[in-house]
Amino acid sequence: MLQSHHLARYSAVKYGAIAGIIATWSISTAIAASEVELGVPISTFYSIMGMSLGVDDFVAAAYLGFGLHILTGTILGAAIGLASARWTKIIHNPYKAVIAGVIAGIAVWALFFVPVTVLLVQPSVDRILAFMPQNLQEVMSSGETGRFVEGIVLSSVLFHMVWGAIFGYIASSLVRISVFRKSARGAA
Repeated sequence: MLQSHHLARYSAVKYGAIAGIIATWSISTAIAASEVELGVPISTFYSIMGMSLGVDDFVAAAYLGFGLHILTGTILGAAIGLASARWTKIIHNPYKAVIAGVIAGIAVWALFFVPVTVLLVQPSVDRILAFMPQNLQEVMSSGETGRFVEGIVLSSVLFHMVWGAIFGYIASSLVRISVFRKSARGAA
């Protein structure tokens, strides 16, 4: 029984990490699309993340920001997977898993994204502007920097909700596939 419990927790962490990386990679596509819509260079979001950590090159900062975003999504996915290991009625039902994922996405936004933005990115905006491409400097330095950051924070809740929905569905699918495979092996 104890070994089975540890195996279930291991699977929950593994499936959560896989769902986290898939959801984060998927949201990266949506972020790129929104950057195109806003008229800023693709990877601006990731560059801002990297620059807020002290990298002074737009491209290098983008790579760092993207890597950290994928790593963070994977780790948070694993943690949420572990937390959800006891909620089998939710994770086995894809509809309930999507709803739970959306709630988890909102929690990630409120507990992680907002504090990082307020405590790390916003204080670095003036330094970040010095390394941004000219067209982005004009957008962000128009005296509306506070509103720009506020708009990013508020609109990002939708990205996190979509992340959660993708996460919930993928995690549920992986669990259901695992259950199916075990029952197929048992029937053989």
